[in-house]
Amino acid sequence: MKFLFLTIPAILIFLSTSAQNTDTTKAKPARPFNPNDRRNGYETYQSMNQVVGEGVNTMINTIDHRYEGLRGTPYFLPEWNKGQIEMVAGQHYTNVPIKFDAYRQYLILLRPQAGNDSIIVNTNQVKSFQFKNSDGQVYTFRHIPTAKTDDEVLKGGYFLVLYQNKSALLKRILKTFKPADYKNPYSNGTRYDEFRNAVSYYILKPDQTLEKVKLSDKSIIEALGAHTDELKAFVKQNKLSGKTENDAIQLVQKYDSF
Repeated sequence: MKFLFLTIPAILIFLSTSAQNTDTTKAKPARPFNPNDRRNGYETYQSMNQVVGEGVNTMINTIDHRYEGLRGTPYFLPEWNKGQIEMVAGQHYTNVPIKFDAYRQYLILLRPQAGNDSIIVNTNQVKSFQFKNSDGQVYTFRHIPTAKTDDEVLKGGYFLVLYQNKSALLKRILKTFKPADYKNPYSNGTRYDEFRNAVSYYILKPDQTLEKVKLSDKSIIEALGAHTDELKAFVKQNKLSGKTENDAIQLVQKYDSF
């Protein structure tokens, strides 16, 4: 393929010169296919007159070194971690290497006995999974298809459980993908592709109603919808703001204590 790119300029120059010497009345040949729009970050094509002056209609191959690669990862944690999986049908698998693809909302299982092959576990068959990071922090994710919500997308993914009793405080961890944008006149100048974190919080009530909340005492108390005065007094007495996950956990715990 490299050889083909290198020979294109010579072929086009030869055809242009021959056309001028033999028959100038014929229509000019159609402009050759320009793969300039292939966004691989390396190959770009420019008009020859930018290099040798006006009057030469051909293409040359140049190298675009501006692309800076990929930043971030689609995974919640990039490395494999030993964990456990609880299936809807009741099976429990322990001490298995797993990853959570937060971009696609996939639980991925590594099979060392099968040549380190990896498989995506069917979400509808998973009740929950749990693993630790290198520092010993435990993460528990739940699939909640029975949640009462108008957002059907939420039922097809996973939630990180921050607290769970009669009610639950859940954290939705997503990854979004932002492609590089630097090649056109109106680009923003970003020279790298990037996976970005996108986090949101939810209250799961005892009746399985799922309410999106902000990290604030006002938002959480409104979502809980009961014992409002007692919860406000609790916030004031304990100087909570609800703006941290720990504050939010204490507030939902207090609600469950009534």
